[in-house]
Amino acid sequence: MNRNDELSGTLVLVHPDLTYDPENRKNQIGIISSAEIENDNVMVSFGKDGQGLFSTDALYVLKKGHEISANAVRDALEMDTKDFRDILQVGLWSDSQLTKEKRQAIELAKANPKVLEYSMATLEDELGLKQEYSVSR
Repeated sequence: MNRNDELSGTLVLVHPDLTYDPENRKNQIGIISSAEIENDNVMVSFGKDGQGLFSTDALYVLKKGHEISANAVRDALEMDTKDFRDILQVGLWSDSQLTKEKRQAIELAKANPKVLEYSMATLEDELGLKQEYSVSR
């Protein structure tokens, strides 16, 4: 199975600060229906509200639960108690096999920028597609 097929069925959040949003889907949750990563095209279904085509940098996916929890524990003394609890809850739900719990995790993350920062990453980053450019003289 290739990476494009593996992404099918993944819950995503459309970037809340998307500057170019012709689909008008900013901050909405959808499910990847198909992907052509080599062309940076990801089709996301929004149920009965239709579909939209996005690039990998316009979509957030949940990080792995252990990564979310470890980062929260590392920075626990620097954050609000409610944020800490919410981040840990998202970490638990992100590893669930239940779509309902993964959706709850994304709903909780999108409601608080701090929780979003700790628990989600762009699909581009998660797939390791972001390239750093350096200019040497």
